[in-house]
Amino acid sequence: MAAAMPSAEELAKDAKFVFQGTVKKLRASNVEGAAANPRTAIVHVDHLIRAAETLADYAGRDITVRLEHEKALRAGQSYVFYANGWIFAETIAVQCVKCDEATPASAAALSQHPDDAPRSLGEHEAIRQAEKADLIVSGRVSSVRLTQPELRARNLLDRGQTSEPISEHAPMWREAVIAIDAVHKGEHAGGEVVVRFPASRDVRWHKAPKFEAGQEGVFMLHKGVAAPVTRGMPADPAAGEYTALHESDVQPLARLAAITLAARASENR
Repeated sequence: MAAAMPSAEELAKDAKFVFQGTVKKLRASNVEGAAANPRTAIVHVDHLIRAAETLADYAGRDITVRLEHEKALRAGQSYVFYANGWIFAETIAVQCVKCDEATPASAAALSQHPDDAPRSLGEHEAIRQAEKADLIVSGRVSSVRLTQPELRARNLLDRGQTSEPISEHAPMWREAVIAIDAVHKGEHAGGEVVVRFPASRDVRWHKAPKFEAGQEGVFMLHKGVAAPVTRGMPADPAAGEYTALHESDVQPLARLAAITLAARASENR
């Protein structure tokens, strides 16, 4: 049986570019490569709600919006658009997965940081990871070490006894030992937890958090995350090991309150 397609509401939760904008022209485009059709419109970006830093400069500009689903927009009407980047030129075209008519309070209600859209996106991503995490702890990294599979592979390589091909995409697994101050989601016995992470800066791994001794924060950890590996499994939950592979899995302590609220809500579902 084929997996159900995500709803517009589900897609909107992951939208990287959320803004309030006014429709200037229907069936129009101001970006080469984004052909005008019944689902495109030129929209003035009135207010950013969530935006990656690369999109934060588009406040006050006209952009092209392409709707993923049929919706009758009205010229001159203001909407809240949930979108992702599509075509980047002198201006941009975005793919919109959902839009709602704007109200005077809509932007303020959607953003905890209405004057700082990149910060709002960062907190949004942290909350999304908190919902997915199996274990959330706050604390400090006490040490970083090589994994046992990595140590064995290096010893064999030093003796010329391995036939494993050396790949530029090898994750170079390390283990971070986190001294736990508090557990905010899930259950964990003991005062420490082991997190396996890729030390490689290769394009496949460069966004994954890189742990360092002395690092403090909130750590959102995952059990048995599937990942392409060449040396050992990424983590063994039965042994108390976890991974943190998403760039938002490590957060500053300042975001602990929002993360804790999201974690509690996900546990009560």
